Amino acid sequence: MDIMPKDHVKLFDTISPVYAWFFNSQVAYYRKVMNILKQHVPLENYKRVLDVGCGTGPLCYVLKEAGFDTYGVEVSKGMLDQALKRLKGMDIKAYKIEPGERFPFDDNFFDIAIASYVAHGIKKEEREILYKEMSRVARDYVILHDYHRNRDFLTSFVEWLEGGDYFNFVEQVEEELRKNFEGVKVVELSKRVSLYILKPYKDLN
Repeated sequence: MDIMPKDHVKLFDTISPVYAWFFNSQVAYYRKVMNILKQHVPLENYKRVLDVGCGTGPLCYVLKEAGFDTYGVEVSKGMLDQALKRLKGMDIKAYKIEPGERFPFDDNFFDIAIASYVAHGIKKEEREILYKEMSRVARDYVILHDYHRNRDFLTSFVEWLEGGDYFNFVEQVEEELRKNFEGVKVVELSKRVSLYILKPYKDLN
């Protein structure tokens, strides 16, 4: 399962200290996102959550703060090192995985799997593998927090520099998700960002 090119991983290793500067503001932002999410998903009914592409750890922090048994996986060692510093003592289990590696968890191990700003950074065929792997480990919900069709110059420029698949993603995302998930609900958070609340298919064989 190759969900991120190795040169892309090196980029995130390099810029991880810069991302870490924004940890506190990201925590504040994700608290707001969680307050909106719980209006659409009965979060109180669930316990174990996976943060896919956990970066420097702000979403893991908020999930743990909300009472979840929280796990994270990350392909960038630099990002994960930053996360482990900031999440120290919080009993959050975060793992380094390789870009081609299957998630190190059994089927349906989690109630929910979340990926924030991950899907737009990888190619379509890699996204479809990601969707299937998140569906495999999540029993009830897969949730994406990511961009939608509305674009602005700054976001477009930054995403062009990062070299992901942002431009194709924002045009195709809803169609892709409807092909890969049994249920799709889109909750617009801002002019450029949505929550995609997804019910996984379970006939994955």
